[in-house]
Amino acid sequence: MAPQKPRCTFKECKTAAQRIVGDCGFCDGHFCAKHRLLEDHKCSGLEDCKKESHERNAAQLEAERTQVIRGV
Repeated sequence: MAPQKPRCTFKECKTAAQRIVGDCGFCDGHFCAKHRLLEDHKCSGLEDCKKESHERNAAQLEAERTQVIRGV
């Protein structure tokens, strides 16, 4: 008998989970195309994800800040 495909771990969804793109790195769930986004599966790590993205964006903006050269 063939191995059973992993199912979406969102509540009562019985759809097959997508490989790679359906894996959530914040809650370790496996989700179908409909529930793969953090907002769609009500991820417990959503706030951590937002905070991490905000910090990463702030660091990028700081690195790209234009420096004023005086006396030119």
